[in-house]
Amino acid sequence: MKSRYFVGAALGVVLAPVCAQAAEAGPLDETIVVAATRTEVPLSQVGQSVSVVTREDIERTQATTASEVLSRLPGLQVTNSGGFGQPSSVFIRGADNAQSLVLIDGVRVNDPGDVGGGFDFGALTIAQFDRVEVVRGSSGVLYGSRAIGGVINLVTQRPEEEWHGRASAEYGWRDRRQVSASAAGLVGPVGLTVGGNWLKGDGYSAFNEDRGATEKDGFESKSLNARAQVELTEGLSIDGGTFWTRANYDYDNTGADALNVGFKRDLTGYANIRYAGLDDRLHARVGYGVVDTRRISDARENGTNETNGKTERFEGQLEFTPITFVSVLVGAETEKQNFNGAFTYSGVVSASNDSMSIDSLFANLTLRPVTGLTLNGGLRYDDNSQFGDRTTFAANGVYAFAGDEGPVIRASYGEGFKAPSLYQLFTNIGSQQLDPETSKSWDVGIEQPFAEGHGVLSVNYFDRKAKNQIEYRTIDFYTWEGAYFNISRARAKGLEVAMQVHDWQGFDLNLAYTYLDAKNGTTGYRLARRAKNNMTVSLDKRWDVNEFGGLRLGAELRVGGGRWDDLDNAQWVEGNTVVNLRGSFAVTQNVEVFARMENLFDEHYEVVRTYGTPGRSAYAGVRVKM
Repeated sequence: MKSRYFVGAALGVVLAPVCAQAAEAGPLDETIVVAATRTEVPLSQVGQSVSVVTREDIERTQATTASEVLSRLPGLQVTNSGGFGQPSSVFIRGADNAQSLVLIDGVRVNDPGDVGGGFDFGALTIAQFDRVEVVRGSSGVLYGSRAIGGVINLVTQRPEEEWHGRASAEYGWRDRRQVSASAAGLVGPVGLTVGGNWLKGDGYSAFNEDRGATEKDGFESKSLNARAQVELTEGLSIDGGTFWTRANYDYDNTGADALNVGFKRDLTGYANIRYAGLDDRLHARVGYGVVDTRRISDARENGTNETNGKTERFEGQLEFTPITFVSVLVGAETEKQNFNGAFTYSGVVSASNDSMSIDSLFANLTLRPVTGLTLNGGLRYDDNSQFGDRTTFAANGVYAFAGDEGPVIRASYGEGFKAPSLYQLFTNIGSQQLDPETSKSWDVGIEQPFAEGHGVLSVNYFDRKAKNQIEYRTIDFYTWEGAYFNISRARAKGLEVAMQVHDWQGFDLNLAYTYLDAKNGTTGYRLARRAKNNMTVSLDKRWDVNEFGGLRLGAELRVGGGRWDDLDNAQWVEGNTVVNLRGSFAVTQNVEVFARMENLFDEHYEVVRTYGTPGRSAYAGVRVKM
């Protein structure tokens, strides 16, 4: 234990001079984001709290899954019920996993077969993605009901005039192997992107090995992505793509080893027609997207459960900037969800086959009345076939003071409306008496650049109130049967602190701290699996020992607070402190070798009660760029 605190103190000693002396650094390029506004805008014109993770960040941290990337960001907490392939949830500012929208290349991939209509991150690898954008806080006006907690947008590699690509392979703890490759470029007038990833390992027991588990829960994952785009005439283009994943994994019963096996397949496809004209003042898009998922859980003794979900969407939007300081965005969407499943509980088989449709209109007005100030206001109208219509409102603003070292002030307000999922309504453990969830949230923050753009410090306060939030309560602890119900009131408020220093005299620093107070407003109990305090801090240093960049070493400290694992606050899960080390060396301009040690001090801990986490583990690999 003393050694862990020593490493944490050592990191603090090293970080102090970095923060104090970073003023000698050079400027960063202006970051362009899409997820916050559905259009390309500079981050300095975004009124919501946004984090952007680049391909350089992913490679520096040597992340292999999307969950790893997201867990390093302020305001986000990740809970894994075991290893790879097991259910993994992401809470944005205390919002439920199903209350956040997940996009791949701008296409919604939330699973209509998921219990809450959310997205299970358990089997999503990160190798095929170049960029991750996270919008914290309600984005329901622009994106609809699934975005009342936030938006996560994962972006694959984009084609350029010359072909470029990358490939990597790594091997490590418990025979885990991973190979990935991605390439993009032009074939005549057509821009193409292709990529793939394979991951397989023996894994570790989903039921905590410290509690007596002996068998390992292995996994295998395959994924492919492709994208094509072509300009038909000046300003008119079409694009389309697909993303496919297939995962097989073993899992355990809650509280015991078991020879259960699981399967999950996701298929996403999309196509768009785009137009840009009037000296780039008019942008229009018409698109189609489909998400098809299948999940099978074979619990052997208790039978097999199968869920199939499909969502089809047609949408169109138009953005017009009649004068420099005014932009108008309007759009319409129609979506149909289909769900069917067969469930076995206590030897009784039940089936479900249901659907739901949503028609929506939205509009957003952007004003830039003076230099540095951007204001946004929008309305959305949703008509749900099961729960009627609802109108929601959102507004946000940002003011960027002049100069590279000027502060940026942001504030936002957003409303949300989310209908219960088909799973929650119509399965054998569902209830058609559920009411839709609604929310009102606001935040305010300040961002202070320093070091001529190499460093930035941000502090955000947020407050979110929800009504009729849907929760699940276990009724029979032998069969694990339960029921869904509404909480009359829930509230999540807190503070986010983040600091980044990029490429200052070879140093990279990342700090993310979150204080979260998330409670059931009726009982006063804390919401399950939300830690009050969560922090990640890392420091990397590069030495240019050769012409290719040379050696990079890094250390990371992760501190997760304790949390209640149930609604009644009867089952407590202790906090944890984990230290990771990593390093890489550029052999040539295009070849780099890397290695990392995770959980250096072999911390034994749980995030979800009775479920295991990895012990001390090591990995090594090679990365090639072309």
